[in-house]
Amino acid sequence: MPGLLRDFRERFPAVRLDIHEMTTTPQLAALRDRTVDVGLLREPPADDAELAFETVPTEPFVAVLPSGHPLAARRTVGVGQLADSPFVLLPRAVGPRLYDRITGLCTTAGFTPRVVQHAVEWQTVCALVEAGLGVSLAPESIRRIRLEGVAFRGIGPGSPRTSVAVAWRASDPNPLVARLLATLGQRPSGTP
Repeated sequence: MPGLLRDFRERFPAVRLDIHEMTTTPQLAALRDRTVDVGLLREPPADDAELAFETVPTEPFVAVLPSGHPLAARRTVGVGQLADSPFVLLPRAVGPRLYDRITGLCTTAGFTPRVVQHAVEWQTVCALVEAGLGVSLAPESIRRIRLEGVAFRGIGPGSPRTSVAVAWRASDPNPLVARLLATLGQRPSGTP
């Protein structure tokens, strides 16, 4: 997102961007209500006639562990190794597809995660993990949150991935939306 915003501002310096932090479900509602014009959300709906989505580069999931957790000494962990740990996750209501994706990784590994705490923001999830309430699975970009008591470890084998998509109203005639999407299209694949 930082690179996209920088590129857009360089190309269209007179346009004022009004940025709102929202999880996926509120973003979808705001797009439908015409409160926002464009959203950047994780694990977009599979089918939505009113909205359009363009996936931007995917990223792997990571295990989020208290630094004192026995698996924190490893470079990578298997999801199944987390089966006996309590979990801290975002509530399903704020991002149903992401929640289902994370719990699906656990199910595929042979267990149902025992969720002991929910938090709406990833920063809070990390703080609760640091406090020892549990572990989590999260998008790799969460590594940018720097907490001394949290270890981020790759997931193996196969490094499951999560997607991020730009979302907009499919019938929106706003030329600024088209310009933002054009800016996105001009970015090389994999560019942050």
